[in-house]
Amino acid sequence: MIRQIKLCLTVLALMLASAPALSQDAGWFVGLGAGYMKTDDTCPVTAAPGTNCEDEDTVWKLFGGYQFNPYLGVEFALVDLNDRPVTVTGLGSANAKFRIFELTLLGTVPITQRASAYAKAGLFHWDVDFELAAGASGYADANGNDYTYGLGVKYHFSRNAALRLEWQRYNDVGDPGTTGKFNADVFGIGALISF
Repeated sequence: MIRQIKLCLTVLALMLASAPALSQDAGWFVGLGAGYMKTDDTCPVTAAPGTNCEDEDTVWKLFGGYQFNPYLGVEFALVDLNDRPVTVTGLGSANAKFRIFELTLLGTVPITQRASAYAKAGLFHWDVDFELAAGASGYADANGNDYTYGLGVKYHFSRNAALRLEWQRYNDVGDPGTTGKFNADVFGIGALISF
């Protein structure tokens, strides 16, 4: 994992060093994405013995950023990891609602005139609301920060419209005492416009 982060940062540094000061491919962009999430995680300490808290779910992402040149950009995103069901001993089922705010650097390598590959690395802030099922009383929330990285490809249909496919890893999301802690692999598709 540390190796992958070092590799992403090295690629970003090399692209930054070789990039021109500014090009016609610079500018703002916004987009919307959807995807599939698979987690490997530890259940909350309050979960019943034998409970499986691993999860698969859909993910939504709203993102935007600025492309400094064809090789380097920055991206902000709000990610909704949806609800994760867990079982709490003596209280029944519960829902944990996960939201992520992220800031990443994008390093892009053009493949053809319309297609490019990219790597991203950065930080994210997670926020979790933990709600017990109807009829049970109780509520908890937790938040924290960690790192994220990913890889993707982007295809431009026109100068201002593109589609991208990506994989992204979020590390150590959640609180061991309330929601459980997990790593999430997200496989997604996104549409973006630039201006």
